[in-house]
Amino acid sequence: MIVIESQYFPSLEYFSLIKNESEILIDGHEHFVKQTYRNRCYILTSNKILPLSVPLNGVNKKTQTRLIKIDSSVDWRKDHWRAITSAYNRSPFFEYYDRCIYDIIYGNHTLLIDLNNEILSFCLKVLQLDVKIAYSEKYVEITDIGFQDYRSVIHPKIEHLNRKIHTPKEYTQVFGNNFASNLSILDLIFCCGSDSINYI
Repeated sequence: MIVIESQYFPSLEYFSLIKNESEILIDGHEHFVKQTYRNRCYILTSNKILPLSVPLNGVNKKTQTRLIKIDSSVDWRKDHWRAITSAYNRSPFFEYYDRCIYDIIYGNHTLLIDLNNEILSFCLKVLQLDVKIAYSEKYVEITDIGFQDYRSVIHPKIEHLNRKIHTPKEYTQVFGNNFASNLSILDLIFCCGSDSINYI
């Protein structure tokens, strides 16, 4: 079984990793790591690849991921939704998924892990992947038998091609002449809809 962290609108690499698994274990007891996919994703806009980051409260090196709270004093939901709409409102499948994604972003989530869990459940449904999501009851030790540890392996600061988890397959994107690989799952589902699984 794969043990991995919770992520915000994960990259295609994340889904390439889990697509052939019957069950994955998400470790909410790990110490939260900043500047990772745990609270950010990357979308393609008309000008650049744009990071979207969920603001957090009271994060330090010893805070467990399951306890991380979203900073609701910042109007991040409006900013994220505006950026997503600007980037994808002309995409072929925007109107099919925009309401669901809007409802997730504007949901009444206090904890980051709850937001990410709803996102993952939605994405698995769109991709038609029958992957069971389990959550650890304690920190999963590297020595625990039966687990493949992928926590922090998929990292935005490390070139994804070096990991050989995801082999990019080009699809038609809204912007740019050069294909941008391994973006957030948002880019793929807005561009390819129900055919998205064939590009993972």
